[in-house]
Amino acid sequence: MSEPPELWALLVVNAILFVAGSVLTALSYRAYRRYRRQPLRSAAVGFALITIGSVLELVYEVGIRGWNDLNGRELLALQTVESLLIASGLVVMFYALAQY
Repeated sequence: MSEPPELWALLVVNAILFVAGSVLTALSYRAYRRYRRQPLRSAAVGFALITIGSVLELVYEVGIRGWNDLNGRELLALQTVESLLIASGLVVMFYALAQY
């Protein structure tokens, strides 16, 4: 059975998101290692939380549970955790910018 094109689009977009988030996290961490400034470390943590939160749903849906086997309660819990991680990352990024 072939997968719908929407699933492939979701996979491609999340792969791009993961690569971009990982690069931003690595660049922020390298800047922290070079300049030893706390806001740069906080930015790296914020980017990491946002990246993890963004790809968490895809990893669970496709890799662990099965994208068509989720019930409404599982999907709601998964989206809540995803949103909490992204919100936490944004708060840490705000803290890093305010500290700088």
